Amino acid sequence: MPVATNPLAIREGQESLFARGFKTWCENTAVSIRKKMGLEQADPLSPYDLAKQLGVIIWSLEEVPELNQTTSSYLSSTEGDEWSAVTVELNNTRVIVVNPTHSQARQASDLMHELAHVTLAHDAAKFFITADGYAMRDFDEKQEAEANWFAGCLLLPRVALANNLYKRKTVDAAIEEYGVSRQLYTYRQNKTGVSKQFRRS
Repeated sequence: MPVATNPLAIREGQESLFARGFKTWCENTAVSIRKKMGLEQADPLSPYDLAKQLGVIIWSLEEVPELNQTTSSYLSSTEGDEWSAVTVELNNTRVIVVNPTHSQARQASDLMHELAHVTLAHDAAKFFITADGYAMRDFDEKQEAEANWFAGCLLLPRVALANNLYKRKTVDAAIEEYGVSRQLYTYRQNKTGVSKQFRRS
């Protein structure tokens, strides 16, 4: 199993790509989506439930039709570990294929990242084959940074982090409840400033 990481971390300088008010919009929308789905603003939000709400289908690798055994074996091996999740469109329906070898917390981050792209109406990624036969994917730095930030808010909105601190939940209890990695939880606490706020109070 791969080492736990935080794939939703924003690299240094990427926040400057965000439009004014984008981060506030993300926090407000994360709460608004919960309300539309009948959840409280600090409740955990399952990416699988959000996918249903958005009409997006989620497949694990073994569910991809007509995928040959060689490709499937490679993609589910340590050699193929570099991929996390990808969104494709089939018959006008968006389908997210997720890497089943990653931890449940990593899969939640990867799925929410892809769903963030859908919610933000980002252009679908394009794939092309190089002259030497390698499959390549285009990369839009601004869209990727936006999807990372919004996905973090969807999984752990500021109000949920503040609520957890107010109730004195341990980090272990919180990451189990929200289905996220410790790295993401700590990252969001630091980025939102809730830890500093509660230390002062």
